[in-house]
Amino acid sequence: MLPCWIARREFLERLRDGRLYWAGGLVAVLLLTALAVGWAHQRAAQAEQRAAQAMDYHDWLRQDRRHPHDAAHQGMHAFKPEAALSMIDPGINPFIGSTVWLQAHRQSEVKFNAAQDATGLQRFGNLSVGWILQVLGPLLVIVLGFNAFAGEREQGILRQTLSLGVSPLRLLGGKALALAGSLAALLVPAALIAAVAVAAGAEEGECLDALLRLGAWSLGYAVYLGIFVFVVLGVSALSSTSRMAITLLLALWIAQAVMAPRVLSELSRAWFPSPTRLEFNQALGAELKTVSDGVWQKNFGSTERWGRDVPLSKWGIALRLDDQASYPVYDRHYGRLWDTWERQQAVQEWSGLLLPILAVRSFSMGMAGTDFAHHRSFTTAAELHRRHIQDLMSADLVAHADPLGGQHFAYQAEPDLWATVPPFDYQPPSAAWALTHQVRSFAVLCAGLLLAAAFAAFTASRQRAL
Repeated sequence: MLPCWIARREFLERLRDGRLYWAGGLVAVLLLTALAVGWAHQRAAQAEQRAAQAMDYHDWLRQDRRHPHDAAHQGMHAFKPEAALSMIDPGINPFIGSTVWLQAHRQSEVKFNAAQDATGLQRFGNLSVGWILQVLGPLLVIVLGFNAFAGEREQGILRQTLSLGVSPLRLLGGKALALAGSLAALLVPAALIAAVAVAAGAEEGECLDALLRLGAWSLGYAVYLGIFVFVVLGVSALSSTSRMAITLLLALWIAQAVMAPRVLSELSRAWFPSPTRLEFNQALGAELKTVSDGVWQKNFGSTERWGRDVPLSKWGIALRLDDQASYPVYDRHYGRLWDTWERQQAVQEWSGLLLPILAVRSFSMGMAGTDFAHHRSFTTAAELHRRHIQDLMSADLVAHADPLGGQHFAYQAEPDLWATVPPFDYQPPSAAWALTHQVRSFAVLCAGLLLAAAFAAFTASRQRAL
């Protein structure tokens, strides 16, 4: 008996008993609902971001004649653009903010995250396509396949099938093909609808990149659900009854969907602890003062800021030297902090060998452009723009205010100076960049698929002895 014949029989059986209609239909409705909600949210967020960025830059250009240092303190704001695939997986975006104030002398944190305004239900996660596939996808596989071997054993069908000379591995292949076909019948149409929505929601010139991301994203979830296809079949072959099979599978599902993410999150923070906000600010402030003291002592013979030892004719150059000396300090401290967070993430990704949800969650956010790597890319670009503004203002002070000596603060720049600062235009990384950063999580998923297939093959091969 060929695997395709076995798969056809299994698929028709699921249609007859109604499981595919009811369980699959419910998941399909949830997927389409989540996609519609995500699409509407993304469109609104994109419109708000574009309008806010344009208004902020307009306010910068409309400044009257003023001292450039005052303009630098007013600064600008950088608004994080909404990723094209955020409609299917918002990732960490609701928790890390969307706006950076590009102020003088200090690197700011991203602020105004949606979770601050959310209710207590936020802790259960956002209803998104990614969340549904990560949490409810395995449950759907369990409902469809828990009795694939155990049910036939109880009814005596399994012994009859094997007595006809059908090899256990061929039987496993047919059942796996049937489960995969059942999932494809539900998810492929949803994926096509998602592709249309993503293409429609992508910014100009980003459509192809967004579709490439969606293709890789879909492949990752295919591997993820494939892991559970083999795990479900393996446990069903190992269990003596259907009741035992579904009990074991539901216990595994609860452990990996509810308990494991929280436990591994705490473990990763214990292995790679990150400083508290107070500790980080104290360490940053201490090094900034040390470096600044060295710069002032070297160039002006004093560590007293803006004292009588530094004439007004040198305040512009003092500002420039002080700021440029602080750039490496910010890079070191924020770099160490971000590296620690990425090591914590790596621990969770490697744990995906036993708990696939951790690996697919990372891969999903990465390909959707809503993970920490993309956030770090945006934050770095915003900080470089801040430094560019600061350097331009300082250069104008050195050229025009310092020569005035005691009249340094009487200098007011013409509005033409503000136009020399370009608008903040962040270009998100490409799909290839995202895939490069997610090689580890995808490799873990593939390794998990091989392990699950080996487990299913081992348990299925023992059926002759039962």
